[in-house]
Amino acid sequence: MFVRCLKLLLLSGLLCAPPALADECRPGALGTSRVLEVPFSAGPVGKASYGRTLPLERGEVVLTFDDGPLPRRTPAVLDALRAECVKATFFVVGSMVAQFPDILRRTAAEGHTIATHTWSHRYLDRVRSAEVRRDQINGGLEAARAVLTDDEPALSPFFRFPGLGHSPALDAYAAAQRLVPISIDVDGDDWKRITPAAVLDRVLRRLDATGRGIILLHDIQPRTVAILPELLRQLKARRYRVVHMVPGRADTRAALAALDAPRSGPMRVALDRLGARMAVQLAARPPAPGPGAGGVADEAPLFLRAGLFEEAEAPPAAAPAPREQTRTPEAVRVAVIADTGPGPAPRGGWSGFVVVGAVPSSAGFRPVAAAAATSAR
Repeated sequence: MFVRCLKLLLLSGLLCAPPALADECRPGALGTSRVLEVPFSAGPVGKASYGRTLPLERGEVVLTFDDGPLPRRTPAVLDALRAECVKATFFVVGSMVAQFPDILRRTAAEGHTIATHTWSHRYLDRVRSAEVRRDQINGGLEAARAVLTDDEPALSPFFRFPGLGHSPALDAYAAAQRLVPISIDVDGDDWKRITPAAVLDRVLRRLDATGRGIILLHDIQPRTVAILPELLRQLKARRYRVVHMVPGRADTRAALAALDAPRSGPMRVALDRLGARMAVQLAARPPAPGPGAGGVADEAPLFLRAGLFEEAEAPPAAAPAPREQTRTPEAVRVAVIADTGPGPAPRGGWSGFVVVGAVPSSAGFRPVAAAAATSAR
């Protein structure tokens, strides 16, 4: 039986992004007019794919951004939204999240909704392998979950197919995973080789034609960064109102419970590394106040998020081990190692453990030798 790692004390809130800053809108800011909870039963939506959209009143828009996070550009988009007190939905790509988790945490901390857009932006309607489709869809959500926490209000079951490419089979699988496919109503074409001015013109012209809807932009595109402040000013001048799309908390929990962990070796390695990085960041933070010593109690077991360091079952004797297998079929224990001085940390009889970081013993963590005496869970 392999050790499933976990989810408890340390990730119960310390790893999530800090609380969203209180809105202090400048006079004349566009602002967010209302919050719209979109339940699982409402999906899928978006006229470009499904012929119907969200229950928006005339003049209401939902801003969505795809393909991030990306340094410099996503923060610039966040700065522009913050300047106008506007909340949006970010459809993030898992492999981008794995590279730039801090940007995702900032996005969530500022009150935006976090949705997913596959692991690596594969056009799933062109992929024949059911396994690849499964891993792509679930990998994006698992990456976001690794950076945030299950109870993070920003995390949602909203999902967008890359290129808006879907099929009845893909829609059915998304529904089985308790995901809500969100398409679009207005495309800004910011991904095309056109000028920023052309992007701004197309968004406003198409929006004026429909009068409402879900707008698609890309926070990784320089054209979007260039035009976003002016777009927000134009939305206000034309009396459009921004609606913030949020999930039902129970729907998010249902999607996380249904999440089918990716099985691709490279994807698992990337997700494991992401989990280790988050654990190291957690370990470097000051301990949360607790009874007695004011930190993590010595007797508390050290747990990390479930599934981030999960051993695969040993293959049958008759079957060769998969090439992508990177660990031995031993029991694996995951630990943050107390800093006991120079030299390798004592193994204390542990077999196949994974070191995810080192912290001062004053932070409340036990050395591996001491932790080895505790039964693995």
